[in-house]
Amino acid sequence: MKLLIVDHPAHHDYTISGEVINGIDLSVFPADATFKGNADTAAAGIHNVERIEGELHVTLGQRGLLYECAPVNGSHDWFGAGEWIDAADYDNEHCYIVATAAPENADYEKRDNGWTVTVPVVEEDDPLAGEEESTTEVVE
Repeated sequence: MKLLIVDHPAHHDYTISGEVINGIDLSVFPADATFKGNADTAAAGIHNVERIEGELHVTLGQRGLLYECAPVNGSHDWFGAGEWIDAADYDNEHCYIVATAAPENADYEKRDNGWTVTVPVVEEDDPLAGEEESTTEVVE
């Protein structure tokens, strides 16, 4: 099974076993069928299903939150990377969506309700550190 991860406002972690995602058995999905979805698939975070050349392709969502750093160009937008991955490689602790305006040194961090972007705190060297204090001896 192949997965495509897109930015979606609902946050989900996924349990994937074979062609079962979050308890929804997709193995019965026939070739050339049309995915309509229902409340169960929406609750499971499944946004599209199709069988291509016999292999199941499923679109799932991850939620991108407002960045927790000063954004470039004022954007807080996210998008899916557009790449299909093997379901066996899916990891709930990996962000598959991309922040459109994250600074280059930004980190992707998982929160309870989605993913955000933070900038690591870099400690600057104290320019006076290591310098010995000079003392002047006064002789009278």
